[in-house]
Amino acid sequence: MKESCFHVWFGMSRDALVSRLRSLADDLESLHEYDAGKAQPSVTINEWALAKRAVPCLIGIPTGHPKIEDGHALFSSSLFYLDEDRGIARSFSRWYRLGTRVDPEFWNKKYAGKS
Repeated sequence: MKESCFHVWFGMSRDALVSRLRSLADDLESLHEYDAGKAQPSVTINEWALAKRAVPCLIGIPTGHPKIEDGHALFSSSLFYLDEDRGIARSFSRWYRLGTRVDPEFWNKKYAGKS
């Protein structure tokens, strides 16, 4: 993924994204500090609810996926890396080798009106 794409997709540089993801991993590994009362969030969120939002992902037909049968369409988990020149992508869950590319309109037409 070209550096400019990181700004468009994630609102930050590749290095900043890597730093944020490392910080997230460190925080998750340090959850015991919350139980011990050592660290508390400084921001409170009131009237909160769990929601969903759109994130970059891949859609396509996988081959060799551990959970999805070959030939069945998938939406990947959140996409964190895409390098068309190398032919690889990294979602939250796994690496993908990129095969043939189609225009997003291909999927819009294929599943138009289907739920």
